[in-house]
Amino acid sequence: FGVAGGFLAPILVSTGTGSHVALFSYYAVLNLGILGMAWFKAWKALNLEGFLFTFGLGTLWGARYYRPEYFDTVEPFLLLDFALYLAVAILFATRQPPRLRGLVDGTLVFGLPLVVFALQGALVADREYGLAWSAAALGLVYLVAAGGLRLWSGAGLGLLGEAFLALGAAFLTVAIPLAFDGHWTSALWAAEGAALVWVGVRQARVLARLAGVALQLAAGVAFVAAGPSGTGSLPVLNADALGYLLLALAGLLSSRLLE
Repeated sequence: FGVAGGFLAPILVSTGTGSHVALFSYYAVLNLGILGMAWFKAWKALNLEGFLFTFGLGTLWGARYYRPEYFDTVEPFLLLDFALYLAVAILFATRQPPRLRGLVDGTLVFGLPLVVFALQGALVADREYGLAWSAAALGLVYLVAAGGLRLWSGAGLGLLGEAFLALGAAFLTVAIPLAFDGHWTSALWAAEGAALVWVGVRQARVLARLAGVALQLAAGVAFVAAGPSGTGSLPVLNADALGYLLLALAGLLSSRLLE
């Protein structure tokens, strides 16, 4: 009740003429309090309440009041709230009793990046490649987080690390077609698919191997769907031939790894 009242108080007394910077600063203070409580206790209901109020009310404000000139004063708060709840998700896994250590709050772990990516998409809708850069940055953040949790292997956070790794790979995969045409997309997907197969073989992960093979099949479909780009006057050293060569090399490498 205390947290709900804290989030709703500015809405109940608002006249619609206040500063959004003051509002989001106030919410940031509340979220810092939730992070402080998460440091001492795995309190799922409280974490979920703060998450829903923060991004739910933020979405309602954005739908009604956001304008492109507000970007510089809204983007920092979105990034701050993302960082706070990413930390809360990690703390939730580490503050479990010994027999439950590493338990993942699925709503927070998977809901946070989806909500943040959707809001970020609305903020950068008027910027060229804005969504592509956002997806790439989000993917890199989760890959770094997964690497950090892997180094911190003594904490029993393997499941959370795998979830972060999957999110990182997913957002990097999404970033590619947002930034490149069909031929470049297929080439990069094929390379990423081969890398996933390598990870799956090294770590004995069947799901990673299947994802890598599926991504290479998708790369082939994307390349054909993009149509011919033209061979020009050079044999082999042209976009079509090199594109098919990259697809073939990725498949050959995957075949060798699986064998």
